[in-house]
Amino acid sequence: MYPGSFPYLQFMWVSPPLEARIRKKLARGGVPSIVAAVFLGVIVLLLDGDLMIAKLFLGIGTLCLLAAGSYLPAGRRSLSAGYLNLTIAAQVRRPLLALSIIEAVLMGVAYLPLVIHATEPTDVSTASLVIAMLMPVFMLGLVVMNYLVVRRLLPPGPETLHKYGLSGQIVGPPVQPDSPPSPPQASGPPQA
Repeated sequence: MYPGSFPYLQFMWVSPPLEARIRKKLARGGVPSIVAAVFLGVIVLLLDGDLMIAKLFLGIGTLCLLAAGSYLPAGRRSLSAGYLNLTIAAQVRRPLLALSIIEAVLMGVAYLPLVIHATEPTDVSTASLVIAMLMPVFMLGLVVMNYLVVRRLLPPGPETLHKYGLSGQIVGPPVQPDSPPSPPQASGPPQA
């Protein structure tokens, strides 16, 4: 056990080229989702007014897409000084998995009124209906893509580690080489 460390923190050493690669991919990975969320948000506003329930769920799905795209670059905070903090990496992966599940449920619910409008004669334009039916698939694909990018990079897979000559061994928190270990602290009430 490392002095003054937290037992729940786990780290993995990564080489500087791998750290730079992970940082770059995480920074670039969320951009398509953010741009698509803004673009799809405008399209949701322009859809036919008779699709109110579908517009509501598509709007919430667009917000989930925006959150997933902006959360991806936050994964860079798990990298520091040549170490990958596996605890923070898990804290980045879990919300993206939750957003993927939420997006799948929302898009499934968004299809219900669209199917009703597609099967019964209504005043909804065909173009608006087709666009509204394609949007959930596109949004869900982007959110799942964000999760898969983070899942592959944090932590890197065995093939990536082997490519960079790394073992992937999990270590405790890094200790500064120049600092002496801190003395153990006595527990209990202060001594007079």
